[in-house]
Amino acid sequence: MEKLVDIVRDNVAKFTHAIAGVMYYRIETATMVYIFTVDMNDKEDVGNARFDPEHKAMHLVRYFNKAVANNSLISYEKKFEKSN
Repeated sequence: MEKLVDIVRDNVAKFTHAIAGVMYYRIETATMVYIFTVDMNDKEDVGNARFDPEHKAMHLVRYFNKAVANNSLISYEKKFEKSN
């Protein structure tokens, strides 16, 4: 995995979808894609925070780090993505 600062610096996190109150965000770098979740069911964690379709990646680093800590971060190299 790339260094966290290189992943979030001057980058955006984009909302991709939600399932059962869990929002999925995606951050892309030149070579990698990272997907992490924000659990909207955990009111103590999210409180009344606003979650937009796009955020500066740095603003969601808390949830990125949670995904790393609980081993739920999805990451893969872009070379494996389908081209449109």
